[in-house]
Amino acid sequence: MREERTLQNQLREIGATIYANPFEISNFSLIDQNNNEFNNANFLGNWNLLFFGFTSCPDICPITMAELGRFFNEWGQRNSHKPPRIILVTVDPETDSPEKMKEYLEGFSPEFIGLTGNRSSLQRVAEELFVAFDDADILGVESPGHNTHSNFANPSDYVIDHSSHISVINPNGDLFAVMRPPHRARDISIAFRLISQ
Repeated sequence: MREERTLQNQLREIGATIYANPFEISNFSLIDQNNNEFNNANFLGNWNLLFFGFTSCPDICPITMAELGRFFNEWGQRNSHKPPRIILVTVDPETDSPEKMKEYLEGFSPEFIGLTGNRSSLQRVAEELFVAFDDADILGVESPGHNTHSNFANPSDYVIDHSSHISVINPNGDLFAVMRPPHRARDISIAFRLISQ
């Protein structure tokens, strides 16, 4: 009991929480960056870190993906057991084709997985992972979520308000834990080590 409380306190300090009872994820079918189907069975046997974002995001998504890339590379150098799979799920399926997801992810790691699909399928998965996202907003419209960006480099940039936590899926395919922003490679590494022990 005391050890569990200590673990929860350590995780809380870095913005992570293990759910008392993992959440089973309903059957779903999406498409990965290689145009292959990705469904619940693909989670099995691996730890998975899922982040919802989009390739045209001007700041928070690429920063988070860069930190996940740092974590992924450093984990491989310092640990004998394999790192979790890193999965980006788009909140902009009308723009983020498998080809675009593949090109985007190669800038972070060719081993990362990108998922897209139709909007309703993506929203169903998002809801089960406690992720909310809205349609694209016009520039300059403030929102309490992810889309409070400023100083856009490109006038064609747009924002999509969405949750920015990382969902931790265990090797049984259940939602096991969550990591809240801000995301830093060091904290992700500490949290994952504690979560997966």
